[in-house]
Amino acid sequence: MTTLRRELPEDGNPPHDTERPIMDHIIELSIRLKRIFIAIIISAGILSFIPVDFKYYIPLISYFPNYVIQHVIPQTVTWKGHTYTVYIAQYNPFAGFNILIKSALLLGLLGASPVIAKEIYEYVEPALYPHEKAKLKKLSIVAIGLFLTGIIIAFLVVLPVAFRIMIITSIAVTGGNKLISFTDVEQLFSTIVLISIATGIALETPLIVYLLVSFGVIDEKWFQGDNWKYVLFGSMILGAAISPDPSGIGMLVIGTVMFLSIMGAAKLGIKEQRKNKQLRKVRPKKVLKPVETLNKVN
Repeated sequence: MTTLRRELPEDGNPPHDTERPIMDHIIELSIRLKRIFIAIIISAGILSFIPVDFKYYIPLISYFPNYVIQHVIPQTVTWKGHTYTVYIAQYNPFAGFNILIKSALLLGLLGASPVIAKEIYEYVEPALYPHEKAKLKKLSIVAIGLFLTGIIIAFLVVLPVAFRIMIITSIAVTGGNKLISFTDVEQLFSTIVLISIATGIALETPLIVYLLVSFGVIDEKWFQGDNWKYVLFGSMILGAAISPDPSGIGMLVIGTVMFLSIMGAAKLGIKEQRKNKQLRKVRPKKVLKPVETLNKVN
């Protein structure tokens, strides 16, 4: 039995960085991505077959897309005093199977989100100071919550409003006389999945900005002076990418919320960055002591 010891300074700060070969980082990243992929597959397999109806055994994988489409797409819309019924068509005979695959993918992402956060944290953990590790652990839980919140917001707000606006736009353009079907069901569900995931990721952008600024990866000068214009421009592009609304209203709403959130997160990050700089001015002592023991079998 061989004992391996890693030593850290008495004040808890990490020792001076030792560069690892780039190939080591690539190998570690590939291993963690493989774990994430396996977690998504396992999560999708478990969640997909959870019964929603025990009497007739309706699994979640088939109930979920039907529930989503029924709540996102309005059954009727009113324009200039006339009420129009919205029809959904199926053009591909394999549409049902494709929808089940995409539904399983989304369920897998939701279920594996804690594993994804854990793998990301463990990948960057060696480069962090003790106070940064404690902060990142707490914010990992916040990140999962923000991602799930973003998906819920997409289902309840972004998608219903965007699709209603698009349907009304179609009625206004065609006069409403020949509007029989709205879209293919497979294409519709693909749009719902992509926008939901994009909204979940976008909602984490302020948190990512806060972390990058507070850890000093992004300097505070990036958010000073006239640089806010570039942040606003990027927020609007992000809003346009998320919202399928061609009128631009969705882009303005999402972009404005993103801009205010990012600037607020940057301000908090700048305060934290200055505090971290003060903490890092304390040089580590030369006296070292073992802080952990790892056992390795010869």
